Amino acid sequence: MHPVFFDHIEVHVDDIDKYCFFLETLFQGGRSKVISPSGTSMFKSNDGVNIEVKKRKVEQAPSPSGFCRPCLRMMNARTMILDTLGYEIESTIQNEDGNVYFFTDYEGITWHIKEHLIVDKFCNW
Repeated sequence: MHPVFFDHIEVHVDDIDKYCFFLETLFQGGRSKVISPSGTSMFKSNDGVNIEVKKRKVEQAPSPSGFCRPCLRMMNARTMILDTLGYEIESTIQNEDGNVYFFTDYEGITWHIKEHLIVDKFCNW
């Protein structure tokens, strides 16, 4: 057997530069670089998450099927969503470590953010 490493996920959007800026705001840092003549860019978060940002080729909005609903953890998630990003919180779920807030960005992608820093029991087992 050989080791397997997670390389990146892709997101398909209308405006690559604008979405890279959105990701840099959401992740509170990181960087992006154009990696192809078509303008495709790679966003790298400060904690090593790689997101390839490509031009959307179909008009359909993202749907809750397949890989979807990226999740982050941070303190002051509610403030980040409402005040920094300017999005409405669509729903809130409580888990034993703190609230989880769901919102949809301007590209129609639904995110959720756990308002705690610890790796909770859902990932830490």
